[in-house]
Amino acid sequence: MENNFEHHMAHFPPPRAFAVLRILGLVFAGVTFAVLFALLFGWLVLLLWNWLMPALFGLKVITFWQAFGIVLLAKLLFGGVGPHYGGRHGWRHGKRHWHQHGPFPGGENEDYRMRGLYRNWSYYDQFWKDEGKAAFEAYIGRMQQKQGN
Repeated sequence: MENNFEHHMAHFPPPRAFAVLRILGLVFAGVTFAVLFALLFGWLVLLLWNWLMPALFGLKVITFWQAFGIVLLAKLLFGGVGPHYGGRHGWRHGKRHWHQHGPFPGGENEDYRMRGLYRNWSYYDQFWKDEGKAAFEAYIGRMQQKQGN
C-alpha cells in the first residue's frame, strides 16, 4: 500500500512549486482585476461626461480612451501613486498609528491631541498683536546679546 502512495505522490510537484504557482496566480488575478476596474471606471466617466458636460458647459463629447485618460490624470493629480497613509485607521508604517500617538511622538503632543491640534490657533492673531511682537523683539535682543558675548 505504501508503494502505491509513493507512486501517486511522484506525479505531484513539491509544495514549494504550489506556493510559487499560487503567488503567480494571485498576481495575475490582481492585475486582471485592476485592469478591468480601470476599464469600467473609464466607461463610467465616459457616460457621465457625455451626459452632463456638453449639456451643462457646452464641452465636446469624448471617446472611451479620452475618458480613460481623464481617470488616469485624476488619479495622478488627486490620488498620487504609491502607498497611501492616513484615513480612518491612521498612518500604518511599522507599529505607529496616528490615532494612538499622533504625528509627533511624546512631549507636548498629548496636550494637542486632547484638545485638537489647531483649536487654539484662532487666538494667534490677537496674541501677536498683544504680546507676540514684543516677545519676539525681546527674544532677538537676548540672542544678539548672547552672540555679542
